[in-house]
Amino acid sequence: MSEEAPTKKAVGKADSRYWQQAGKLMTDARWGGAYYCKIQVNGRRESFPLRTTNKSTAAAKAAKIYGDVSALGWDAALAKHKPNEAPVKTATVGELIRTVQSLADVRAGTMAGNVGAFRRIVAHISSIETTKGRTIRNDDGRKTWHVQVDAVPLAKITPAAIEAWKLSYVASRGNGDEIKTRAARITVNSTIRCAKSLFAKDLLKPISASLQLPSPLPFEGVKLFPRQSMRYNRKIDAKAILAAVRDELQPNDPEAFKAAVLCLFVGLRRNEADKLRWSSIDFARGFIQVETQTDFAPKAETSLAAVEIDAEIVSILRAFREAAPNADYVLDGRAVNPKANYRTYRAKATWARFIAWLRAHGVDAQKPNHELRKEAGSIICENHGLFAASRFLRHADLSTTAQHYVDPRGRVTVGLGSLLTTPAQNIIAADFKTRKPPAKSKKEARTA
Repeated sequence: MSEEAPTKKAVGKADSRYWQQAGKLMTDARWGGAYYCKIQVNGRRESFPLRTTNKSTAAAKAAKIYGDVSALGWDAALAKHKPNEAPVKTATVGELIRTVQSLADVRAGTMAGNVGAFRRIVAHISSIETTKGRTIRNDDGRKTWHVQVDAVPLAKITPAAIEAWKLSYVASRGNGDEIKTRAARITVNSTIRCAKSLFAKDLLKPISASLQLPSPLPFEGVKLFPRQSMRYNRKIDAKAILAAVRDELQPNDPEAFKAAVLCLFVGLRRNEADKLRWSSIDFARGFIQVETQTDFAPKAETSLAAVEIDAEIVSILRAFREAAPNADYVLDGRAVNPKANYRTYRAKATWARFIAWLRAHGVDAQKPNHELRKEAGSIICENHGLFAASRFLRHADLSTTAQHYVDPRGRVTVGLGSLLTTPAQNIIAADFKTRKPPAKSKKEARTA
């Protein structure tokens, strides 16, 4: 039986043997039949004349050029190997944004968030002043800020510059306070994830077909801060909040009362509660169906689900429904533009009053209304376990829930604490009142 031939090891492009393979080098009559090569890295492709008719020499040059492009980046490699050619102008931030907006298949709101994140990073790196009007829609200050940021060349946004922004942001926001530092790291991670999505792998090829992208790309090799714990720590007294909701909101602010019920008892997110319609409530079977509407899309497809509600909540909501039989929405509000690329709320005034009320009652989280959803999930987890909490909160998977809550399994300890105490004597105490007397023998019974 003959031995199998050894597997041929692949040769990389930085090895001259790769370029000696058939079809890797080409010749051009314009250069006297000399060889040239085409090198592609990070979606960018360039031709390099090798200025020799000797294939071995040409292959060695091609390997060297590829190594320089990979190690030094396109700009430095072009300056070294094609010094007489004019430098290629890379795309600007605005050109990238417009191209991505025309190619990416994402919701308008998601795209706006991703673009905004990248612009904030660019503005800091380029020392573009952040004006107050930047956050005001249709404000001249916002338009001016956009024009300044969009004019920045992408080549200026290097991985090193982004790493410097990371550290600068955390240092300026944290200012020695560990709580603020932790929050700043979370913000940095979220901002980078959003901004980096503009350079997603499935977009690079179509983008590079129309734009000259820099090498390396802005986020190439940029690492996030270690994931910060998202574990929910209970800081509110649910019973006290509920008592105040019953005694204060229910008689004085019915709309805010409904918002409280939807957040705490149903665990709805703000946008879900804001766009909830009466037609989505099944009073007979006692559940609320979170479903897509003309003016509402869920956070994720897994958010489309039925949420069971208590019989008492059914009665409360039924009473509100009977009082407004012609209303479409559970919360009163105004019409919103479903095509807007930013989050809008119908019941904006109601949410403002409700959030102010929560803060006045000690709920000082960044999003007080969302804290009620977290509290609801925590209560479900404690009473029914992690899986039930995940189903109630409509998370994408169980791991998402596990990042926020601890599955109760009773008290779990090492169980060796008794070894630190003084051992008790091995004596069994007698109990003469309950202990039965020993049985008599037959002889003792006859004598008696």
